[in-house]
Amino acid sequence: MNRTILTISAFDSSGATGVACDLKTFQTFRVYGAAAVTAIMAQNSLAVQALSAVSMEMVGQQIEAIASDMKVHGVKSGILATAANVQIVASLIDAFHLKDGYVLDPVILAATGEPMLDEDGLRAMKDKLLPLAFVATPNRHEAEALSGMAVTDIPSAKEAARRIQQMGPRNVIVTGGALEGTRAIDVWYDGQGYHLFDAPRLASQNVLGIGHTFSASLCALLAKGCLPAEAIDRSKKYIAKAVQHPFQIGKGKGPLNHTVPM
Repeated sequence: MNRTILTISAFDSSGATGVACDLKTFQTFRVYGAAAVTAIMAQNSLAVQALSAVSMEMVGQQIEAIASDMKVHGVKSGILATAANVQIVASLIDAFHLKDGYVLDPVILAATGEPMLDEDGLRAMKDKLLPLAFVATPNRHEAEALSGMAVTDIPSAKEAARRIQQMGPRNVIVTGGALEGTRAIDVWYDGQGYHLFDAPRLASQNVLGIGHTFSASLCALLAKGCLPAEAIDRSKKYIAKAVQHPFQIGKGKGPLNHTVPM
């Protein structure tokens, strides 16, 4: 079954995050990946050394080029960098009627702490993008920024998911990688109830791009017809396999192995 997914995110020179990470994930799940680049990142395994945003006009032209020519079955956004980019992405997702398959990964900080979106961009995300999303996938820190509350455990993750869901997305998954404890528990709220996806926390340094990969996997599986529960479960299992590889790239945290068979 042919499916085309559009990722809207930054280009990371290390290949661990952003559109490079997403395209690798799409390939593994046998969907065709197209990309609109929102920023250029000088990044390695240690840190993001620089980020240069692509103009709003160029971001819009990339999205229009794809959506006007190809049947797009799913959209995933990640690093958007500026409020202007958030606004043009929201405008075009709406104009091209792409929200039914839209997965919003609300990237605010890099894994190493560098800002990926400013305060104006965060406000625009709340106002413009969250209402369009079929599913939003914030980690703990992103859930705190979006909900305005501390997220430290499962009860607070549930409440944050509920607050974010009230902003417009049909589904919210607060991913559990940054929560304390020996278990990695994702909290999914669909407006009707809470669903927990539990797995052991794995000891691995190969975690760069883990949130990007989860949302890209989720988008691919939804586009292929999976229901949310199955898509979340399979994405979580994919992550568990992808972080457990023996090779080390660089001097810091390593990338996932996106080529693990599924």
